Amino acid sequence: MNSEINNFNLDKYDFETLLNSINKCYADDIKDNLPKVSDFPKKIFNSTDSINLKSLIEFSETEDNIYTKSVAKRIAGVRHIQFARDNNIKLDLLPTWNLIAASILDLPSECTVSSIGSQGFLSIPLFKYDENMEDFDFIRFHIWHNDLLDYINQEISERFSIHSHSFLAQSWIINGIIINERYSVEKTNDDSESSLFKIEYNKTLNKVNQHTSSAVNTGQNVNVNKLEKEAYKTNETYKINSGDYHKSYSEGKNGLSSTFFSFTTQNKTVVQSNVTGPSKMQTSEINRKMHIDPKQLILEINQNFN
Repeated sequence: MNSEINNFNLDKYDFETLLNSINKCYADDIKDNLPKVSDFPKKIFNSTDSINLKSLIEFSETEDNIYTKSVAKRIAGVRHIQFARDNNIKLDLLPTWNLIAASILDLPSECTVSSIGSQGFLSIPLFKYDENMEDFDFIRFHIWHNDLLDYINQEISERFSIHSHSFLAQSWIINGIIINERYSVEKTNDDSESSLFKIEYNKTLNKVNQHTSSAVNTGQNVNVNKLEKEAYKTNETYKINSGDYHKSYSEGKNGLSSTFFSFTTQNKTVVQSNVTGPSKMQTSEINRKMHIDPKQLILEINQNFN
């Protein structure tokens, strides 16, 4: 293991904040079972501001408590993703995948927040730090599969597939093939088939991946033009700047592809995110409250590594 990644420097937040950012991504019903700072041995710390990742992983392999074991593995897996992202280097995919997959497979399915959004992929939150929006950091695990298409309205999903993000987005492909299309979206006063829609969330926004929202027509017509079509495969990565428009979809076998996906604040600013949709529609509801067991899909992804 790279000696630099072996040390998890707590320069942005202390260990308790890091732990809370991991724990908040598990299901509410098990929050009382999740570990506290005192459940981790002193041997995993190099000092008050640094965790020894090798010691943390060794602890996760010997720990009996399934919740503490899962959280320890998830901390280590998230560290791999953050280290690759923040240093602009290639992600060490296999150990990262093994840690994240085990953190889900080690627990009963109901412990995992696993829902489908408007784009049709399964989304599992792994880490969310939002106490200081200038350092906002949200990491998720996404799975596409043809079987998941039964849970969404595919026609509506396609109509509202071109969107922008408030934050810098980066995706790392675990398996399969992800197609990313980039678009220009220009406002116009002329008649157009497309309009800008803004996303309005309900009062459960504080629930990670468990809120409903609506795409609401702003009345602003736009011209939408495709700029590029990119294909990415295992262990490749791509970025989407905040405010830029794109859509992504899977062309893996049986539609199966998976990615790690992160949102971070870009240039210390947060921009308005929008989605384009049919100008003749006024609203479209987006539902993230549905829970779907991801374990069989994770085992199918595992077969790609074996």
